Amino acid sequence: MPSVKNGIQIVSYHEGLAAGVAKMWNLSRDSWGGDTRVMTEEQVKTKEANSENIELYLALDENEVVGYCGLSEYKEDTGSLYIPLLNVLPSHHGKKIGKMLVMKALEKTLELGWPRLDLYTWPGNTKAVPLYKKCGFFWEDRDDTTHLMNFIPKVLNTPLLQPLFEKMDWYEASTRQIEVKPDGENKNGFSFYEYSWSSPEANVRVQFERTSRGITLIETDDFLVQLSMDNHEVIEELEHTYQLTIVNKTDSPMSFQATGTKNARVEYQLHTGQLTVEKEVTLSNTFKVRKGEEPSVWRTHPSIQVTVEINGVPCDLNIGISPIQPAKLEAFNEGNFSFLNTKSEFYLELKNNLSVETEFVLTIPENDLVSLQHTSYEVTVPAKGRITLPLPIIVRKHGFYDPIIHVQTKTSNHILTFEQQISVAFKGAGKKFGGESKLYWHVYNGQSQLNIRKLDLNVQLKKDARRKQPSFAFLAPKLGKPYTNEFNKKKPTSVTWDTDDSSIIIKFVLQSSDFPGIYLTECLQLFGDGIVHQWVEIENAHPTTYQNIAISQPIYQELGNTYFPLDQRVVFFSEDRPLEFGDLNPAMITGHWYFSKTEGETVGVTWPKNSKAAPEGWQFVIEQKVGEMKPGAKASTEKIIVALDSFQEANHFQAFAEKSHFVDAIDITSELDLKANEMIITPSSSPSFTLKTYRNSYLDGTLEITCDQTPVGKWSIQAKEEKNSITYEQQLSVDTPISHISAYFQQPGIQTKFEGLLLSPSGAISSKTEADGSIVVENGCLLIKANADFYPGLYSLKVNGLEWLDTEYPERIAKSWWNPWAGGMKWSPEGITTFSLLKEKTTVSTANIRDRKGNTWRGIAIQTNFEEHLQWKNVEYIHYYLMLPNVPVLATFLQVIHDGGKWLTGERWLTDLFLGGEVLTNLSIKDGCTEYRVGKQELPMYLPQDSYIESATKKERLYVISSLNTEETEAYINKEAFHLVAAQPGFANKKDKATAPLFFLFDERKLPAEAVQKLLNIQF
Repeated sequence: MPSVKNGIQIVSYHEGLAAGVAKMWNLSRDSWGGDTRVMTEEQVKTKEANSENIELYLALDENEVVGYCGLSEYKEDTGSLYIPLLNVLPSHHGKKIGKMLVMKALEKTLELGWPRLDLYTWPGNTKAVPLYKKCGFFWEDRDDTTHLMNFIPKVLNTPLLQPLFEKMDWYEASTRQIEVKPDGENKNGFSFYEYSWSSPEANVRVQFERTSRGITLIETDDFLVQLSMDNHEVIEELEHTYQLTIVNKTDSPMSFQATGTKNARVEYQLHTGQLTVEKEVTLSNTFKVRKGEEPSVWRTHPSIQVTVEINGVPCDLNIGISPIQPAKLEAFNEGNFSFLNTKSEFYLELKNNLSVETEFVLTIPENDLVSLQHTSYEVTVPAKGRITLPLPIIVRKHGFYDPIIHVQTKTSNHILTFEQQISVAFKGAGKKFGGESKLYWHVYNGQSQLNIRKLDLNVQLKKDARRKQPSFAFLAPKLGKPYTNEFNKKKPTSVTWDTDDSSIIIKFVLQSSDFPGIYLTECLQLFGDGIVHQWVEIENAHPTTYQNIAISQPIYQELGNTYFPLDQRVVFFSEDRPLEFGDLNPAMITGHWYFSKTEGETVGVTWPKNSKAAPEGWQFVIEQKVGEMKPGAKASTEKIIVALDSFQEANHFQAFAEKSHFVDAIDITSELDLKANEMIITPSSSPSFTLKTYRNSYLDGTLEITCDQTPVGKWSIQAKEEKNSITYEQQLSVDTPISHISAYFQQPGIQTKFEGLLLSPSGAISSKTEADGSIVVENGCLLIKANADFYPGLYSLKVNGLEWLDTEYPERIAKSWWNPWAGGMKWSPEGITTFSLLKEKTTVSTANIRDRKGNTWRGIAIQTNFEEHLQWKNVEYIHYYLMLPNVPVLATFLQVIHDGGKWLTGERWLTDLFLGGEVLTNLSIKDGCTEYRVGKQELPMYLPQDSYIESATKKERLYVISSLNTEETEAYINKEAFHLVAAQPGFANKKDKATAPLFFLFDERKLPAEAVQKLLNIQF
């Protein structure tokens, strides 16, 4: 039955409420720091279907979802439920809806018999912290997280306390002081949390100890009972003492007894028998803690557990223990690689856990991996202090060095002896090995390494061992459906390593409790070049047939400059505004890879095509369906592949992910993109512009567009319109062949500028053949010439009647180090000399070519047929030089029309041109604040993308726009020539064996690089 208060209903979630939940999240962004991400109904349905919630409570105001509270089992620790997410719609803050939801979750925790309820928040959540504390939560004092624990269920389910809370309301009677800061009274290393209540009927004080998560003290009007110890930290295998105190506040004798026995690592025995307490009794007892793993701050510690009975009514008391050895040893290796048979050292950090200055004697056994200069060390360490020792060694073999060090202490009181294992990896090129340390299982292959954290099976991928944060991590896999998160707290039943010629594989076997009889084996294969294959093997050893088995694999990475395939495009997200996985709309993901570059390190991830990949908050989750599993059945997921620093460019990794042998440059789309839907328009038209965001958010802001610095349109869009894409149409009256478009999109707190060009052809293009056989084509502002008898290229390019090419037409000469030299502009295969080209047959003709938008370009086609060259014999290719009417843009590309049976993949094609037509010293390259004057000295360089070429005698500037596939355009300047070369590997259009086009734009204005680069949107 739903609970109702002040018109607000608390109900359980069902799919019919998914749309309302999505709307609530979208209207709650300001409560989460102004996050602009959006949630859809389908995303909510998927998320909740796959969640581990025991319950999901929603607050309804009439039919509107105004509050959300999940309740699941807490997987980081035992003995607790957990609120993974709590939210109240901002418009409904102050209506006590948060309290209603938390109290409903507490009520369910109590009903199910769990002793505790946990949640996480952030330190600055000052609005919610008082609510949480009033509802019984304590804020744990930690640096790494903001974790809160609520022990009210334990209080109310304790028989000794139940009669008291039948007389008073625990919430109303609370006298606990509420402060917005971490809780806890700290004493001797312990942290104690205290509840207190007062009413006319009773006064109660209950104290919990942080690491045991248990009651250590109860005080009422009638008695006080307390379990205590002198120190939280205790040395393993030494005898220590705890105390149990009972105080009788009444005038009548009190019956008391206590029992306790060894558990896990703690050895003790307590059985008091029936005692009568008149006033006060304190019992002391001894215990020892056996050796074992260092307890995690995330989990319940070993503890003394005592059951007491007061007047026959029981209560459990606990106090946690932090077991330590007299000292803690950790080893560190300074370098990434180790060099054999060379003097070096590693470092040993020794922390004294004793409260007195202590002398330690360390004895290190011989080992075949290293030769030790000394096998014994004596060091004195201050009380609770530490030192770091350099240990001189010679590494004899690469591998995992994990000796057991014998330690003896010398103090005035007694001598302690113990052993500790240290671990250091001595990595070498191509060397494969694994090992186990206190906290991790390790895998090494050359420079690459995997560290599998024992705490939660978090698989961390690194190359630089000194780097604290992993470059990438696999989280523990989830088995479903519905999915269980059980494996991030389970120990594997076995861990094995295996090597082959090129890789090392680690496998750890996990047994499911939620799916009895199902065994998962997570497999990780590490190659020396930083590539990792991850997959999961599944076996059903149960007599039950399981239906719809699936594996959900979460991954985590802090993304930098990131490329993601969205809506059939590759979208670039700059590290200036880092991408989080939750910023992606799963419906937009159209590829099975992504690539990111952070702090100079690259990570590429690819997953199986038939899997489902989607962001879930800060994780990226890859789901693979296995299907039915009959008894004895075995199955395996397909491989997820991660490449750490194996590829330096996104297009190279894309080719790897898509199993493509040919690498094309990627046409990158910005995460917020404005584009003219038609770049080539008529002089009087209504071009349309589309604004689109590829983040998982709605457009919210104002767009202003100017054409040649004149405002032409202003539009507004609000997030409530729920659009991530919008198209605007604008009437333009352009009077120039090239219009410079600038636009600004002003969002709350962000302004983005866009640059572009519109081309407006007008008039006609003419062509003629001159008496010397030259073909001449003119578009009104550009004129180009070619002659098959002179040279296989253009020999003239005039802009408004003035020559831009350096040429010796009609003679060929030797110039500088070119012989013969003709100048002009041409295409040719790499490695072909001018002598060789002149031996081949060349023809020149006019050409009409349509671009992919249907616009007709006219110009010159120059065809070369190789008949003499042995390596290129029978290869035929055409290079085109094309124009639009009255537009000062020349486009050029090459197409192979017959390959002559030659394998062309991997061949490079060169476009080269000689600029001049005047005195060389009149020309210069302008690059920001730098000017490179031509004709003054020899200067090889690469043409910067935002540069242009200027002439002292011509009003136009020349912009060279290399194609997407073009490597950096090379400029070579000396006192005789100004030479430009652009090289393309392979073909952008593999079907037609055509290169991507290059463009030469002539304009008087100083145009931004982003605008002129938009010419690359034109393709043939």
